[in-house]
This record gives sequence, structure tokens and C-alpha cells, in this order.
Amino acid sequence: MAIGDTSLKVELALLQSLTSSDFMALASLQGHSGRGGWDYVWGNRNDRYQHMVIRAGHGLAGTALRLGRWVKIDDTCAENSQERLHCPLMLAEQLQSAAVFPLMTSSNRQIVGLIYLGKRKQSRFEGSELLAAQEKIAALASLLEGIIQETAK
Repeated sequence: MAIGDTSLKVELALLQSLTSSDFMALASLQGHSGRGGWDYVWGNRNDRYQHMVIRAGHGLAGTALRLGRWVKIDDTCAENSQERLHCPLMLAEQLQSAAVFPLMTSSNRQIVGLIYLGKRKQSRFEGSELLAAQEKIAALASLLEGIIQETAK
């Protein structure tokens, strides 16, 4: 488990660098019946995330969980300024833009986790940053799936 956990942390640090994110969190959803919390967090300014529960359809993470695809909030759409007010993690961490990516198993396309990326100073993610995140998602999902299987033994 320690090797998989270390590999996951290395990949997450690389993802944070590639996307120039100020904040990043990973939630493992296996065994939580579609509900969970944030297991790994980087760049946080407080510990409010520890009390937050991810529920399908609630907030940005819940929307990604419900839709099964990545979603973002930034200044590219005028309605997003209101959506930001309904996202607890964005408010708690004072994020101007955020994107959430579901981590899916390769075999049955089940969501095993979520990656949350956020920026405090920049009001949007560049296309190249989102593309870099999408390219890393499969590797991260595979690593997380391996850790989940290892801890289930």
C-alpha cells in the first residue's frame, strides 16, 4: 500500500504543477455509497474541508459525481459567479476557479474518486491545463483503484 500511496502522491503533485493549481484535493469514494470526503488535500488555507461531505448533485464535486464527467466553474460564463456561491469548497478556500474530474475504473467505468483543482488568483483554467489534467486522470484512477483493492485485502 505504501508504494501505491507514494506513487499517487507523486502523480498528484505533478498534476498540481501542470495545472498551476493553488488548491487540490482527492476524494476516494469506494465504499461510501456515492458519498465521501476529501482524503488528500494540498494548498488548503483551513481545515473546513474535513467537515464537508460529497453528495451527488450538491456543489461542483457533487455535479461531477452525478454527471460522471468533468465540470468547471470560472469566468467564461456569467452564470458561474452565482454557481460559485453554492460550492462550499470554493467559498471555504476562496477559489476563483475550480474544476473537478471523476476518476473511473477502466473495467466498468465506476467512479472511484474525484480530483478537485482550484485557483485563487486566476479566474480560469487554460485549455492546456485542462487537457493536461484529462491526460493524467486515467493514471490517477488506476493508482487509486490499486490502493482501494490493496486496502480491501
